[in-house]
Amino acid sequence: MSEAKPKLAIIANAPSPYRLHQHKRLAHEIPEIELHSIFTHEFNVFPWKLEFDPAIHPVIFGPGEYAKGRSHPKRFVREWRRGGRIIRWMKEERPDVVSMIGFADAARVRVLRYVRRQGIPHFIFGDSNVHGDLATGAARLIKNFFLKRMIAGATGVLCCGQFGDRYFQRYGSRPESTFYVPQEPDYDEIASVGPDEVQAIRRAFGFDENRRRIVFMGRLAQVKRVDLLIDAFVQIAPDRPEWDVVIVGSGPLEAELKARIPDSLADRFIWTGFIDEQRRVTAVYKACDLLCLPSTYEPWALVINEAAACGLAMVSSDVVGAAAELVRDGQNGRVFKTGDVDALTEALRDATDPGNIDRYKAGSDDVLRDWRTTTDPVDGYRKALIHAGLNIPPPPATSTGGPPGQYLRFVSKECASA
Repeated sequence: MSEAKPKLAIIANAPSPYRLHQHKRLAHEIPEIELHSIFTHEFNVFPWKLEFDPAIHPVIFGPGEYAKGRSHPKRFVREWRRGGRIIRWMKEERPDVVSMIGFADAARVRVLRYVRRQGIPHFIFGDSNVHGDLATGAARLIKNFFLKRMIAGATGVLCCGQFGDRYFQRYGSRPESTFYVPQEPDYDEIASVGPDEVQAIRRAFGFDENRRRIVFMGRLAQVKRVDLLIDAFVQIAPDRPEWDVVIVGSGPLEAELKARIPDSLADRFIWTGFIDEQRRVTAVYKACDLLCLPSTYEPWALVINEAAACGLAMVSSDVVGAAAELVRDGQNGRVFKTGDVDALTEALRDATDPGNIDRYKAGSDDVLRDWRTTTDPVDGYRKALIHAGLNIPPPPATSTGGPPGQYLRFVSKECASA
């Protein structure tokens, strides 16, 4: 009889395309472990179409529930009980290592207390970003107290990049137990989207093949600052008559943003709404030339990875986690000071210059290749699991792994509380 594989339980909020892709990679590329994917809720913000690989052993605690708002005091009791159901699952399955994604709701607090008392090696993962760590007063004191205790009791922390690393350092993380496991899209699927699909998207949304396009991809909410993009484009539009703007997404500010556009430029803005099929999203990227992300805060922003993989130039604010790794100012785009519309205007003017745009687009391929070679999330997990005491092969020497349906199981909320 073969020896049982050690079990890794990853506890996440809700399944998403990038999360399932990463778990699939872990299950297939670290065959020495048995992965269990625990989702505390069924739905995230967006209604994605998802497929579950049986190798990730998915379990959902609370079918039909949304993860958003799980930290609200009104949901404390419900989330605390959810933590109890996860603990009962852990007592049955006996995972050898736990990776906890997030730490700010009652379910996660309860589970973290349990694994610490039981002496189970565990890691805290967050896409948190030092630029979003703005708590003050009593909230700051409470956060300092609890997060420092969590990190002190953990085997290590997992972060996405340098902004995340700096965030956790504030609360006592140590370099020797910090591992980079950045979020990433399915790069192979992105590469597989071909000219026919791109042409179909051009037809669907009326993209003129002879024009250049800036694309924004995301929710139309205040934090995204799409208003800055609109205002900046209005300034450069007379000098860039061959450029349009594509807005992909929906949200509460859609009508307000549309009203902001001068009538004379309305036909140079294309609004697609939310697109729920990832291949169509990729085709939109490939039909465009430049991604603009003017957000006032983005913990990571997977759209940066996606745009780089599609060969786009990029203009991003300086507080975006992924931009710190994948937008090199003057090589594949521009980085501007968050909230500064004049700086954004000049960045867009530079990036859309006929002498720069194709050079910036070509630069994204080199930047992404370097990042993927040195900072692969599977290699980061390998290093973390070895640090936790598992006997598995190390990642390749080229990778740092650190600082530089029918298979779906539901656990009903009707289960008895622990």
